[in-house]
Amino acid sequence: MAPYQGWRAPLPSLKQKMKYCYNCDRTTIGEPLFCNFCGRSYNIKLCPKLHMNPREAEACSRCGSRDLSVPQPRVPLWMTLLSILVIVVSGLILGFFSLLTITFFVRHLLKSPHALVAFAFVETVLGILWWGWTEIPRVLRGAIHKTLQRRRHGEER
Repeated sequence: MAPYQGWRAPLPSLKQKMKYCYNCDRTTIGEPLFCNFCGRSYNIKLCPKLHMNPREAEACSRCGSRDLSVPQPRVPLWMTLLSILVIVVSGLILGFFSLLTITFFVRHLLKSPHALVAFAFVETVLGILWWGWTEIPRVLRGAIHKTLQRRRHGEER
């Protein structure tokens, strides 16, 4: 057993890894090979021995099994690029306005302490906007899921 290291003990990772399934619109914690809810694999095909194969494979390249998993729907490249662009551009704009607001109110606060109430109000609004910005990926994933579902239902008819 390792001796007690006190304050030098390593901290657990603050980032929780997750995988999002575009088939069932759910998130699975960790780095699973399959979705916990619908059973699809993530962007690869796996044989019963869990050998990884590309999503275009018809048989396992290692053991030859033709019993491969069904991967989640393929997300078009333009959707991925659009979602990254929306997140980055909106984050840059929000960051710019946050810095502009802080510098503006710090200058006026030095001249007049009465500006503190207005500063608190504007910072509250900016805080709400930043929270909304953190929700963008979830909203975009949901929109992509709905688009893929409509496309799949259109192909079945």
